[in-house]
Parts: sequence; structure tokens; C-alpha cells
Amino acid sequence: MTDAPELLVTAVTKRFGGLVAVSGASLAIRSGHIHGLIGPNGAGKSTMISLITGFLRPDLGQITYAGQDLTQLDPAAIARLGVGRTFQQAAPLLGLSVLENVVTGLHVHYRSGIAGVLLRLPSMRREARELEASAYLLLHRIGLMDEANVQAGVLSFGKLRFLEIARAIAMHPRIMLFDEPAAGLNQPESEQLAAIVRELRDEGIGVLLVDHDVPFVFDLCEEITVMDSGSVIAAGDPDRIYADPLVRAAYLGAPDSSNEAA
Repeated sequence: MTDAPELLVTAVTKRFGGLVAVSGASLAIRSGHIHGLIGPNGAGKSTMISLITGFLRPDLGQITYAGQDLTQLDPAAIARLGVGRTFQQAAPLLGLSVLENVVTGLHVHYRSGIAGVLLRLPSMRREARELEASAYLLLHRIGLMDEANVQAGVLSFGKLRFLEIARAIAMHPRIMLFDEPAAGLNQPESEQLAAIVRELRDEGIGVLLVDHDVPFVFDLCEEITVMDSGSVIAAGDPDRIYADPLVRAAYLGAPDSSNEAA
């Protein structure tokens, strides 16, 4: 664990035609820390995640990980470097079991092709056994062991969320970006998610957590960045962010509001 930022976003701008989705935004993610990114709908949070992970390219600014420029790399190359993500909409590989979905998440570590491992071709059976054992361990950790052989497409909404997380963790990221992971989860599932995020932090992984559940974010994060209309309007520890008048006006509401988590 270190206090030196491992992932740096510096003055990044992204335009879609005449719309400026992200405007000169900066943030820093440190190993072994949980960093929150909050703001109203349309603030640019998911766009920021897509810029960091190569699904979008910035028009201006720079994104670096461990000193390496990410701005011209594709998503697969960025994932191989150690920057993983989840998506708002879980998209399992239909027709495959939960276990097989997690095995495919290990693809960046394959010496053989995915098809060969899944089909258990003779030359690849040893690797298939090793990957399957790793996938079982991950399912146990994430709470999906009982569903290992279930078709992924029949999972409940909450379990699909955890399968998405398992597939991301399977890639052994050093930085993990969560895009609305608590959306739609019930209280026990949210508590399970929080425990997983803390475990990743304790393993030295840097976490960027984007979510509209403000109490969830404030409880987990050591540092929070707030965006509004594409710009960063505040950054600091949770107490500072909670008291910031600009943040309250843009997102949290009045101090005595009963709808602060909306």
C-alpha cells in the first residue's frame, strides 16, 4: 500500500458533438484506498470510467497508470495492465454456466486460447483444471458456489451483479472501477458488496466506486470526488464533502433534508 497515486486522470475532456460530457476533470486513485465518485445523473461519472478503461478516448488531457499513458490503448490492453471494471448492466455470456463465465474472466492469464480451455482439448486439459480450480475459489469468495453449474442467464438480478464482479476480479486487477454496483441490491446484498470492496482495499487494490447510494459511498470511501455537469466541483474526505455548500446545492440537498441519499 502506498499514498502515491497509481492511476492519475489529469485535466481530461470528452465531447460528444456539442455536448461536453467531461470538462477538464482530474482525480487520483491510490493503491489500497477506496475513492468515491458521485454526482447527479449526467454528471459524467460513467463517462469517466469509460475513458479510464479505454472504451472512450479523451479529446484533451491524460490518463496514466503506474506511469504509463493509457489514452491510446484499447480496453483489452488496459485490462492486461491491471485496470479492471464492472458495468452498470451485467452482461453474462449466455449459454455458459456461472463457473464458465468466471473462467472466461481469467482469459488475460491464459497461455492457451479460451475455446481450447472451455472445450478441454487434450493439450490444454491441465490448464483447464487449474483455471477451473481458481474459478471455484473465486465463486466461494463472492458467494456464488451454489450456482457454479447454473446457467448464468437464469440468475437473479443481485446474483448477476456478483457474477459481474467475480469476472472482473478474475482478471487480477490492481485498480478496480465499480460503476453503480449497489443499484438494485437489497440490504444484505449491499452489505456483502461492501465487504468485498473492503477486502479488495485490504489486498492493496485501488478502488474507484461510482454509485448513487450516498450513505454506501460515504461509509466506504476515504476520499470522494464530486462531479456536476462534467466538471469536478469538490474533492476531499467524506466530512469535507458532506459539508461543502457547492456539493449540497448540486447533489446532496440541504443539511436537514430527508432525501440526502437520493
